[in-house]
Amino acid sequence: MQARTSMSVSNIKSRNAIAKWLLLVLSVFDAIATDAGIRLHVIQEANPFAALLYETHPALFYGYKIVLPSLLLLMGGRTGSMLLSRLILFAAAVYALLAAYHLVWIVLAAGAG
Repeated sequence: MQARTSMSVSNIKSRNAIAKWLLLVLSVFDAIATDAGIRLHVIQEANPFAALLYETHPALFYGYKIVLPSLLLLMGGRTGSMLLSRLILFAAAVYALLAAYHLVWIVLAAGAG
């Protein structure tokens, strides 16, 4: 029974590690794709605060888009809390949906141009 329990814990830790990397990669993709869409005049930033940061300087925008998920990852790595693990999974799912949205408009913009 002990081996089965440790295997389950190992699987959970492995899934959490994958979700953390996925969240980081997707947040970087979101920042790059949003920047490209804004520069190509295909989309607008929906978040008013992020739009203000972008208008001030794109580096601030990138920092905001990448630092917030990174802080969540750092917090999740230190505490091991089930709530934080679920929050990371939820954030990764939201970013995956955003990535799909970005891919759709990229394909549509490429077809129109």
